[in-house]
Amino acid sequence: MSFEVSDALDDHDEYYLVSLKWSLINEQYITFVRKEALAYCYDLDWAGPMTKFDLEKKVLNDKTAIVPRSKIKSFLVKVYTDNKQRFMLPNSNEVRKIIGFEDAVLQIVI
Repeated sequence: MSFEVSDALDDHDEYYLVSLKWSLINEQYITFVRKEALAYCYDLDWAGPMTKFDLEKKVLNDKTAIVPRSKIKSFLVKVYTDNKQRFMLPNSNEVRKIIGFEDAVLQIVI
């Protein structure tokens, strides 16, 4: 007898936690919560990936959002910083809509 896992149950996507509070409208990149949830970053490597199960324990209502890599993959850009190439997510209107920012969420740093 063999056991097969359905594709619907077999989730191979990678996930990241985005800060809805600190992804300011006038910042160049979307702000992620770091893997350990102790700070914030723009660098995708510092942010994860993590499992959706682990991120669900860290999500803060109205302040963070779980985002699958498959949704943002085509928008990622390589940025050379600190003598290393890193992947970051541009803070564009299209990306903000994909992540789930509401139109009313327009944080601005002065």
